[in-house]
This record gives sequence, C-alpha cells and structure tokens, in this order.
Amino acid sequence: MIQAAGFQVVSLGGNPQLAGYATAAARRQLTALLRKHGLVVDSVHAPFPEGDRLFAEDEAMRRESVRLCKLALDAAAEVKGRAVVIHLIQPYGIPPGEQRDRMIAQGRRSVAELAQHAEARQVGLALENGQRRDYDEVLFALLDELPTPYVGLCYDSGHEHIQNRCFQILQQYGDRLLALHIHDNTGHDAHLLPFSGTVPWEDFGKAMAGLKFAGDLVLESGMGNESFQTPEDFLAEAMRRCRRLQEMMTESGGFANGDGAGSQAARS
Repeated sequence: MIQAAGFQVVSLGGNPQLAGYATAAARRQLTALLRKHGLVVDSVHAPFPEGDRLFAEDEAMRRESVRLCKLALDAAAEVKGRAVVIHLIQPYGIPPGEQRDRMIAQGRRSVAELAQHAEARQVGLALENGQRRDYDEVLFALLDELPTPYVGLCYDSGHEHIQNRCFQILQQYGDRLLALHIHDNTGHDAHLLPFSGTVPWEDFGKAMAGLKFAGDLVLESGMGNESFQTPEDFLAEAMRRCRRLQEMMTESGGFANGDGAGSQAARS
C-alpha cells in the first residue's frame, strides 16, 4: 500500500518485532519485501520504551537500553538504512542537582558508546528533539560534545511545536540534521498529517534553506487522530500533503532531495 501510494522510502518504527528487524530471519524477509516493492529504508527507530533508558541510574537498565539501541544500529546497517533515531528520555521534573547530574553522566556514557558503534557501521546516530526545553538542553550539549558526522539531529516538528515554537532548532542545529520526523498538532502530540494542525509550514522551507539536507522527507503521522476510514485513503492523502510540502520547500530552496518522499506509515 505504501508503494502503491507513490512513496519511495519507508522508516521503521520502534517495535523491532512489528517493524521486522528483531532477528536475522526477519531482516532477510524485510530486505526481500523492500526489494520486491522497490523501496528503501531511510531510518530505523531504536526500540522504545526499553531503548529510552540511556540515562538510567540503574546500570543494568542502562546497559540493556544500550544493547537494544545497538541492535537497531546493526539492523540499519544490514538493511542499508541511513540512520537510527534515539530518544534521550530522562525522568522529567528532576530539578538541577546531584541526581540530575548523575543521570546526565550516564546518558553521556551511553550516547558516546553508541556513537562509536554507529561510526563502525557507517550509520548515523540521530538524537531526537523533545517536548520540553530541559530535554533539548541536554540534546544540544550532546551534539556540541560529539562533533562527529555520525552523530546528529533527528528533527521532530511536532515535538518543537508543543513548546510553542517552530523550526528554531533547525536554525540552531540544521547543519547536523540526519533525519526528519514531520507531523502536525494543535499543541499536544497528536501526530497529524502536515496542514491538519497549527504548525506554520510556510516557515519550514525557509528554515531548511541552505542546509543542503540530502535525506528524505519522512512523515511520522498516523491515522489515530485523523478521520480516514482506510489505510489506502490515509496514504493517498499523506502523499498529497507530502507533495504540497515539497512544493513549498522547493520554492524556498530548502530541500535538496526533490525526488524523495519518505513515509512513516509503516509504523503502527
């Protein structure tokens, strides 16, 4: 259905069993399916919530999270994906102090280890921006500490919009952009199609202009908060929204890969 709607690229979601990258046999099946339909993989999402514990104070929990993220990096290399997207989840609401400092130190260890694993496999490690400023402050610090081309940003438009701002992170760290998660909302994380919410998409192309991003335009939208009756209807409209967004970006000179439109529709 994704291929029939006109998409050329897929992005694999954070449930390894569902996305088809948990085992060697599943990855072989996935590779055959991609080849059959002429599709390629843009990115793989690291497992969540289990892979989101990179900042855990419990060392066993942190090590397991690192292991799962390495699984995603290995899978991305095998299916020729460009990047693996990870969350930097820390328990929100932890005030500045010793506990927060310990957690950030754990996170630094985790991300540095994953960065080495990513570089060895020539796969990008894309750190996704979050829904709160304190999360993004840690993200920015990690990007500054790890200037390697194998570590960069996964820009999530919906997450930044929840903070009552749009595309500022692209202006700050757009030169480190490895992946896009494009979706809309009206102030909460609804994962709507572009133009279904209140994100000012006319500014997106301006923010992307000059970045020379050669990746794919990946939608992270779903049917759950939309009114479509069938997946086919959803995918057809998703493609129309993609084309509309691409036209706006092309006019602004903000998208280098004019022929590619990625879909996150394979995630459930």
